[in-house]
Order: sequence, then C-alpha cells, then structure tokens
Amino acid sequence: MIAYNSNSLCKQAELYYYDFLFGQNSESIPQFIIDHVNQCHNCSEKINRLKEVLSLIENGIDPESLAAASWLKLHFAYIGRKVTCKIAKPFLPGFLEPALEIKIPTPITVHLDNCPQCREDLETIHRLNLSHKQLSRLSRLFAEKPGEDNVSCSQAQNAIPAVVSMNFNETSKELLKHLCICPDCINAIYQRRETVRNKYLHTSKKPKMFLCEEISANDYFDYVVPYGLDPANDQYAKFRSFFASHSSICPICLAKMQQLHNTIYNIAKRVESEVVTIYHIDESAKSETVENSDNVYAGFPIKAEMVGHEDEVIAEQPDAIVNIATKQKVSVINIKPLFKIAASAAAVILIATVLFMNIPTAKAVTLEGIYKAIEKIKNVHILSFIPEKNGPVQERWVSRALNVNIIKTDSESVLWDISNKTKKIKHNNSIETTKLNTEMISEIQNTMNNSLGLLPFNNISEIPIDTKWSRVNNVEINSGGVEVYDLQWTEKRYGGSAVFKKWRIFADSHTDLPRRVEWYQKLNPDDRYILQSVNSIEYLDNNQIQDVIKESFSGN
Repeated sequence: MIAYNSNSLCKQAELYYYDFLFGQNSESIPQFIIDHVNQCHNCSEKINRLKEVLSLIENGIDPESLAAASWLKLHFAYIGRKVTCKIAKPFLPGFLEPALEIKIPTPITVHLDNCPQCREDLETIHRLNLSHKQLSRLSRLFAEKPGEDNVSCSQAQNAIPAVVSMNFNETSKELLKHLCICPDCINAIYQRRETVRNKYLHTSKKPKMFLCEEISANDYFDYVVPYGLDPANDQYAKFRSFFASHSSICPICLAKMQQLHNTIYNIAKRVESEVVTIYHIDESAKSETVENSDNVYAGFPIKAEMVGHEDEVIAEQPDAIVNIATKQKVSVINIKPLFKIAASAAAVILIATVLFMNIPTAKAVTLEGIYKAIEKIKNVHILSFIPEKNGPVQERWVSRALNVNIIKTDSESVLWDISNKTKKIKHNNSIETTKLNTEMISEIQNTMNNSLGLLPFNNISEIPIDTKWSRVNNVEINSGGVEVYDLQWTEKRYGGSAVFKKWRIFADSHTDLPRRVEWYQKLNPDDRYILQSVNSIEYLDNNQIQDVIKESFSGN
C-alpha cells in the first residue's frame, strides 16, 4: 500500500479524485474524504484541473507532455511488479514513435535506464529506420510466445521455399506468423535462404543490377519478418514483384536479408540480463529537490528498486494486464481503465504529473494533428517563394475533390485532370492536350495524396527520433488564431557530412492547417539558419478551383 501522511487530508483525497469525477464506487469513498473535498478549495481546483486534462484526452487530443494515454496505460500496468528484459522488449519499438514520446519515468523507462542490453537493443532497432507499421508489427512479434498458434511445423516448413523466394501468395497469415515465432522454423528459413544465397553466389548467371548497397533494412523487413502480413489482403502486393524478382536471387540482397534476420531474431531470443527493476509510487519522494540530488527521478513521486529474478515481490496486482500481442490498434480514447490499473496507482502518477508538474491543458498544435489535417484537405492553393525573387516562383492548385492538379510557373501552366485522363500544357497562349496513361495517373494521384510538399516527411513515422519540435513565441504573427512551431533535425549526406534543417510552420490553432511554411538550413551547428524557401497556403472551394481552370486553360 502507498503510505500517506495522515495529517494531510488533501493527500489522502487524491486517491479518490477519479471516483469523484466519474461517480464510480462512490460507496467506497470514506465519508470524511467526501466532507473534506466538499469543503476544500484546493482539492476542488485539482479535480477540475484533472477533469480538463481528461476531457482533452477523451476527445482524442493528447497534451504533448502526456504522450498517448493508451501508451501510458501499457507502461503503468507494471507498477509494483518486476520488469525484466522480456517484459520491456515489446515496448522497445514504441519508443521510436515520435507520437509516443514520454517525458515522465514509467516502469518500463526505469528498466531501460538501468539495463544496458535493452538500451543496446533499442539503438539497434533505431538504426533499422523502420516504418510505423513495421514498428507496430515488431512490438507484437516480441510479445508472442512459441506455440501460441494452431499451425504445425510440417505445415509451416512446406511454405518456406515460397517465403525465401519472397512469394507470399502461396502462404497465409497464420503460416507466416508461425514461421516468425517458432525457433525451429526460424532456423529453417535462415538455412534455406543461405543455401539459395550460396547457389547464386557461384552461378554464372547474374541478376539484373540494382543499387543493392542503397537498399535499406526497412525495404527487406517485410520479407525477413512477415509477421502480421496477410497475403490475402496485401495492398502492396503489386509493388512487390519487381523488387522480389531481383532480391530473391541476388547474393548481395540475400546476404543483407540474412544480416537483418540475425539482428531481429537475436533480439527476440536474447537471454535476459540480470537487471530486474520495480517501480513504486511514493508520494514522499516528490519532495526531494532536483538541484541537490543525484537521483534521476528526483521530483517525481516514485521510487525505483533493483531486485533479483528470484526475489519474491508482494504487490497488489492490476485489475487488468494488457497483452500487447493482442493489441492490433491501441485506442487513445479508452482512458477510464487507466485509473483502475494497479489499484489506482496509475491515477496517482497521472495526478502527480498533471497537478504538480504544471502541464498545460490548453490545446497545443501537434505534429500528428498537422499530418491528419493535411490528409483531409480538399482544395488548396500553394504559392512558393525564394528569398532572391520578389514574386512566387511557382503556384500550385490541388483539388482532391475534383481530381485536379495544376502547376503554374513563369513559363507555362500544366493541368492534370485525372477524371478526364488528360494533361493540358499552356505555353505562349497555346494549349496542348495529351492523354494520361494508367502509370501517369497513378503517379499524379500519389503526388496529390501525399503531404503536398508542405511537410518535410511524407509520414510522421519517418521523422527521426532525435528531431526537436518546439513552439516559437518571438515571431510576429499578422493574424489571430495562429501558432508558430519549429521542427529541427540533422540530415546525413553521402561522405559523412551533415546538413542542419529547420521547418517552421504557422498553423491555425483551431484546425491545425498550415497557413505558411518556411524552410531553413545551415551547414555548421554554430551558424545561423538560412531561409531557403517559403510556402504560403490558402484553402479554396470547388467553385474557386473551377474558376482557376477556366481562367488559365480556356481558349486557344
């Protein structure tokens, strides 16, 4: 049990804030606590503040400093319990998701702080540069146990030739899962791939050349770790054949796949270290000042304990322990169970974080919100500028509603009309019309459906882990309801040189839509950022887009 100062009714009342808010288990609230809260201005203020934060989370808005509520729920399920490498391992890929950044100590982060082997595994996964979906599948793979399926080894091993040849059409989701969690089958795949690699290593017939050295681990990942893939519903199947036809017979690619195989499955089967941690809620620990303490958790209401694997731990068990392997998609909305984990201990840590660390409750513009807002754009007009020129160097109109893309420069205007499968080029008052083939249409649609050139990364999962996202308060803003944020990162170039990048967005605080985007870079860390280009953005309706088409492409 958590010990509180009996002289402080406010401290005792904190355990019941959740019950006051949602009216659950009201019979279990002691009468003296009810009387105290009804008369205490301090407790009433804290309950209202907590209610405001929970309202934001339940509406799908994550305050930056709290990260995802569901991610915290998974972490706090282990309060008061032993955390070993086996328990921490499924969490490792999630630490590489920018949207899941955690700024407070949790039972899992405490283990990472004390376990060099888990930190090394995390860094190894980081270097693979996996996508959001790949990280999610890897988390679930690390949580799986051999034998948790209905597929026999003989059935699965019949599918190994197809898997090694990168032809998943001859397999199934269940077979692929077994091949990724059964140690014997994992070894059998490695041996089969090694046999194939040796065959083509010594053959006189060489595959058509690719830039094999430039193919990264995330390109091979699905073929080495097909866990979670469903061949019957593979939306990327049509894109796989060209890559697979080369890589399945290329000794260089096969060697890189073997290396990735060893990297992933060595982490999966790694023997646990001797590091075993326990995370306790301890309100008295919060009084320890950060300035005068060597304790990295100073100022937080927790204590971290190191124990042995065999040590007995007497702790009240959570009402529900979440099995990551079954979480296909974690909901951010489901906040209420968070407060019933570990006998309300999770509620205490969240209350401590919200109430004692002054986390703002006002809605902040987030990267995730910006990405989602841009995905929903129907019609947009983008003007591009560079510092050395007065007027725009390019204008672009994109209408996802009308399936139209227009680009205008000083020399010409080009209209891609997907619905009519035509391309029009206006040059010197003459208009040339051509038909679009299927490949051209697909390419233009991809261009229209991505980030529209407004974001530095097409997908939020591509953002490097060391990227810095911060609000800018010293910039003049010409209109109300706009907030300014900087995204800073380092881009590595061939030869080992680095370019320091900065992307500044002027975003509507209500819609998260960008009004203006500025692009900066510098070559040395001590230099000032130099402005490279600017995008000015306005949002139109269908009629305005049609007016642009008529004005720009009518007549001969």
